[in-house]
Amino acid sequence: MSRSIILSFLLLLASLPAVASDSPSQKHDWLTGTWVLCEDPDGSPKDSLQFNPDGTGTVIRAKGNIEFLHKHSGLAVSLLANANGNAIPIELTASPSHDKLQLHSDQTGNTSIYVRSESQEAATCSVK
Repeated sequence: MSRSIILSFLLLLASLPAVASDSPSQKHDWLTGTWVLCEDPDGSPKDSLQFNPDGTGTVIRAKGNIEFLHKHSGLAVSLLANANGNAIPIELTASPSHDKLQLHSDQTGNTSIYVRSESQEAATCSVK
């Protein structure tokens, strides 16, 4: 493993307590759980986002899972993903009713939608 990858991973791990303890009274109830990719105009493979109440999470994919840290404020949800030792920031926006997460691609201009895995909408998703 190269020195820069190890350093990046250590920095990511070092930031975990800061994100997890960002605000002890901050509740992650509406975000906690599994969200599935439901609509994706760019045709990405199916994946899921697992949000844990301690500020950690996992992108669940067929090609292998990716760990991340998360926090939210208002409708903004910020992820810091560990992709092969590189910290990748990802910004999502929740719908006002907190039942959808939107991921906008600056590259394509399209927006992907995640819904809770147990929601009725999950059964009618176009991403299979």
